[in-house]
Amino acid sequence: YDDNLKVQPMLAETWEQSADARQLTLNLRKGVSFHSGRELTGDDVVYNMNRALDRKITAGILTGFVPPDTTFEAADKYTVMVKSKQPWPAIFDWLQVLNIVDKVTQDGPDSKSKAVGTGPFQLAEWVPGDRLRYTRNKSYWQTGRPYLDEIMISIARDDASMTAQLEAGSLDLVAGPSITEFNRLKSNTSYQAVLMPNAGTFHQFQPNVTIAPLDNKIVRQGLSYAIDRKRIAETILAGITAPRSLPWPTSSPAYDATKDATFLFDLDKARALLAQAGVSNLELDFVYANTLPEYALMGQVYQSDLAKIGVKLTLKQLELTALFDSIHNQTYKGLYTLGDSWANMDPISLFTSGASANVGGNNAGFKEPRYAELVNTAATEPDAAKRKALYAQINDYVLDQAFEMPVAGNIDRILATAKVKNIGHRRNSVWSLTDTWLDA
Repeated sequence: YDDNLKVQPMLAETWEQSADARQLTLNLRKGVSFHSGRELTGDDVVYNMNRALDRKITAGILTGFVPPDTTFEAADKYTVMVKSKQPWPAIFDWLQVLNIVDKVTQDGPDSKSKAVGTGPFQLAEWVPGDRLRYTRNKSYWQTGRPYLDEIMISIARDDASMTAQLEAGSLDLVAGPSITEFNRLKSNTSYQAVLMPNAGTFHQFQPNVTIAPLDNKIVRQGLSYAIDRKRIAETILAGITAPRSLPWPTSSPAYDATKDATFLFDLDKARALLAQAGVSNLELDFVYANTLPEYALMGQVYQSDLAKIGVKLTLKQLELTALFDSIHNQTYKGLYTLGDSWANMDPISLFTSGASANVGGNNAGFKEPRYAELVNTAATEPDAAKRKALYAQINDYVLDQAFEMPVAGNIDRILATAKVKNIGHRRNSVWSLTDTWLDA
């Protein structure tokens, strides 16, 4: 995808999608080779498509993109056919995140220590927990790319040491610096502070709807009105993003400015809705990971505001693995905060693959027939205009049910020295260095 969600050629030069969106023919670029020197063929693409659906290997989110009973076939050496029994208009979202690896390496004895693909850089060294080194793929199919001869990735122990190395000159670029460090250096002309365009990740609070009284949507609506999104965006997130009631960035086909302002901060309304639901002396936990300082600060703001309407919120910091166990199994006794993604591609992908909104199973434990009906109808509608109208209906439903509570965008960021030029990105919130160079 480009930034307008227009599909661009890469390993497939051309493609044809049937009018009913049940079949896609991919015409592969000839002369593409793996880092090992072996030529990429249709059989390799089919291998990777099937591999992405193997739950023993891949992340579960990748399987949510693909409709049931979809088949992949290499019609010839350079042609791949994808056929699904139901329309699959968002297939390009899946292709955007599908990586191509060498089946010979992956099925061999070194599959856990070596990575062989077709990309602009190839893995030359990996010291787990310390560093990785990539070297230029001299046989890359895009003539003249990449510009860089080598990339050394150092795994930092903490944010302070990472930015200290940048300022000392031992690093050219750091990914994911804290907002504090990002803002501290962004006005320094020796550095550049880069934000991901059309970011698809977002901060959100999510209630466990499997426990009372959070199983009542009126209670959830009240709790959503009690989130001071504007304050969080302007102070904790330092104004680099905007408050949201819905997950979509402004570039999304599902974005609606009016609906995005649905849950404006209103403690009186929050108090009234809790009273309407017959809830008083409510006590809830707020669980969050120890990975970002912003999570604790958001919880403190929310805790303070809820106390004003008689709700006691207990903040609980968890190690990431413990948090995942808690939210995946809905054992948390209140709400959690964590980012989710996929909001910047076809909107349907958030509802089929996002952890907070997946219609097949999500961290809130929310599952309703009407929700499944809306999502499945949108997911199988080939006409883009009709699909956009369906997204509006889903927006209304999600706001009404309040089973996820977007707070603000969660924008990926980079700090780099001024000599790093042309840092690129992909639509699925991944940075790209294919066209990057260093200005001596």
